[in-house]
Amino acid sequence: MLRCQHRRVSGVASLQNGAMQRSASSSATWRPGLALGLLSCLGPLSIDLYLPAFPHIARDFGATPSEVQRTLSVFLLALAVAQIPIGSFSDRHGRKLTLYIGLSIFVVASLSCAASRSIDMLIAQRFVQGCSICAGTAVSRAMIRDLRSGAAAAQLMAFTFLIIGLSPVLAPLIGSYLLILMPWRGLFAVLAMTGILGLLVVRFALVESLPAERRRPAGVAVWRVYGGLARNRRFLLAAVVAGLATTIPYAYVTAAPFVFPSAFHLDSHGYSILLGIDSLCSIGMSQLSPVLMRRWGARTLLVRMTLLGTMACVVLGAMIAADVVGLVTFQLFSMLAFALVGLILTPAAISALDAGTGGAGATAATLGTLTLAVTAAASAVISWFPAFSVAPLLMVVTSSFVLALLLSVGVGMRPVRAFAQ
Repeated sequence: MLRCQHRRVSGVASLQNGAMQRSASSSATWRPGLALGLLSCLGPLSIDLYLPAFPHIARDFGATPSEVQRTLSVFLLALAVAQIPIGSFSDRHGRKLTLYIGLSIFVVASLSCAASRSIDMLIAQRFVQGCSICAGTAVSRAMIRDLRSGAAAAQLMAFTFLIIGLSPVLAPLIGSYLLILMPWRGLFAVLAMTGILGLLVVRFALVESLPAERRRPAGVAVWRVYGGLARNRRFLLAAVVAGLATTIPYAYVTAAPFVFPSAFHLDSHGYSILLGIDSLCSIGMSQLSPVLMRRWGARTLLVRMTLLGTMACVVLGAMIAADVVGLVTFQLFSMLAFALVGLILTPAAISALDAGTGGAGATAATLGTLTLAVTAAASAVISWFPAFSVAPLLMVVTSSFVLALLLSVGVGMRPVRAFAQ
């Protein structure tokens, strides 16, 4: 009897210890995940919040729609070109200093946007704004790699994706309501306040993840670091897979204003709701991705999800050819495609970060630049084709899944379970 009681007590103690470890692990994930997610979403927020203000900006400055569109184009250009130097700077001088400098410039640039007196001045300040907020994007990924690897990094990154994914869903809606209360300049003042919030997060919620002894020495040539990444096959393949996955939601956003009204007779309110539902599918599945990475490994997960996406595209293509696709069918396909993106992004990004050498900042920055380059190319392809059917959009989505499948087979990534061990 004493032995049985001892076993019961030991079992209870084991369960309690397990529960405490899970609680500690959860706390260790959501706290830095929330902080890094908030910093990472400042870039998407700077895009999505002011989109409803395009007509107001054009009217205020007497600008053409293409001139107002340039305020977005130069911001995306800045995101692409500034990540690499910012990543290198953070490898040399530390993560928090880079964030302090970047976010401070972002606050000043946002206020300058609010005070712009011409469309040209607004375009120039948007470029500065885009360069500065790269600190939040590139450094946040680098800090994830500093703190975790493998499955643990996947869990942390998935939590940041949860925060980032809310921006395209909520920011345009918030921007529309704010325009009722304030002129479009007030939106940039709001962005300045988010930058100040980011500075407080860096000061009180984050620790320096790259101590001085681990920083890149001053004598190490930057070109050698990026040359090593350019020759790193596993990094390049995983980074391009991440870019191809990101292409799918961007292709939808690019095509939606034209395809949905033409093919399904939906107004902007209607297709915005559908895109919001798609985004929620992606956000939800991104939280399942770390679990599947532990079970299957990153490479197997990528191959299976990209294969499933390819098969779904083939089925939808056959249905389009038979002229039996309606709005419900297309929306179900879209929800599946976005869900698969949520399952692909985390293992692809983590595999690229784990494969990188020469500094997490340089690796994260190169990953971000490649992702944006692939996405921009796909969005350009969408704009070249007629907008009266879903065929061009399906072509880009299918190509993304097929190429991602082929690259995932060739990545040769180690199973995440090995990282976890």
